[in-house]
Amino acid sequence: RSNKSAEGLARVICIQMGGMAHMGIYPMTGAEVKKYSIRRTLTLAIEIGQTIREARARGGDPLEALCRYLNECDTYGDARLIFEGNIVDMECRTTRGFAVGRATIAGAGDFSGRMEIDFQNENLVARQGGKNAVVVPDLICILDQDTAEPITTETLRYGQRVAVIG
Repeated sequence: RSNKSAEGLARVICIQMGGMAHMGIYPMTGAEVKKYSIRRTLTLAIEIGQTIREARARGGDPLEALCRYLNECDTYGDARLIFEGNIVDMECRTTRGFAVGRATIAGAGDFSGRMEIDFQNENLVARQGGKNAVVVPDLICILDQDTAEPITTETLRYGQRVAVIG
C-alpha cells in the first residue's frame, strides 16, 4: 500500500531471519530508473569491484588500489585509509529492527591506539582518542584488511582484522 507499510513488513521479516534478509521491492521500468536513480552509482559499484579484483589478481594491495581509484574518480575525491587493526570489543543489540552498537578496534601496523565506531545499521561515527575522525554524511567503510571485502555491521566479529576507509 505504501513505502512505510513495505518497510514495516521488511523489518519484521529481517528480524525473524536473524537480521539479514534480501527483498526485491520497488520495481521500476528502465525509464523510471534513468529518471529517478542517482547517476553513475551502478557504474561506480562495478568499477570499484573491478579495481579490487584486478589488484588482487596482480598480487597488489586492494586497499591501496581502492583508495587510489576513489581519489581519481569524479565522485569522491578524498578517500583514505584512516585505521587498521583488530576488533577487540563488540557491543551490538537489535532494537526495533536496527543493529545498534559499537565496534572497538585496536590499532596495528602504522596505526596505534584504538578506534571506536558507533553504528545503527550503518557506520555513523568513527572516533579516535575521543575525537571524531569521520561522521556521516561522509562514508565510514569497514573492510577486511587482506581482501578489501566490505564487512557489514551485522557481520562484525571479535578478532576480525579490519581496515577502515573514510
